[in-house]
Amino acid sequence: MTIPQIQIQSTPAKLGLTINKGQQTIRQPQAEQSIQQPKAKMSIRQSTGQLTIDQTEAWHNLNLKSTAVRTKETAQVGEQKWMEGLVRMASEGDELMRIEDGGNPIAAQAERNAGFEFEVQPGGRPVYDLVDISYEPGGADISAEPQKPILHTTKQDPETSLQPGSVSGLWNNTLI
Repeated sequence: MTIPQIQIQSTPAKLGLTINKGQQTIRQPQAEQSIQQPKAKMSIRQSTGQLTIDQTEAWHNLNLKSTAVRTKETAQVGEQKWMEGLVRMASEGDELMRIEDGGNPIAAQAERNAGFEFEVQPGGRPVYDLVDISYEPGGADISAEPQKPILHTTKQDPETSLQPGSVSGLWNNTLI
């Protein structure tokens, strides 16, 4: 009787693999971009200033006065002369009351009152210090409105390329 037998025989495998690596490239172009900045909207409103020149005192220094000023000054001088006249008449009355003391008070009073003094003072030179100059600047109204930038952007898709790799091998000197 024969007994079946299993026999295992092994041969060493010799693998020769040739590997070609794949190659992948990716290129990203830059996006195209443009930026514009509009100028701000600006407005300036300047109101006019107020210049005041008062040269009244300079004219008065030259003795060139308005009728209102002359009338006021004349009234003041008249009032002063009236008061001086009252005092003078009161003292002359007292003199006449004492006529019995001797002398000639009527002749003495006539001599004193015969003339009067009149004084004219010519005007001086105009002086720049007598001219009042004042200036009030006008206000400025400034308004500025900024403008937003204008952006234009065009995106670029990435560029890719792929070369697949390959693997080839030998099995006991047989191409698989």
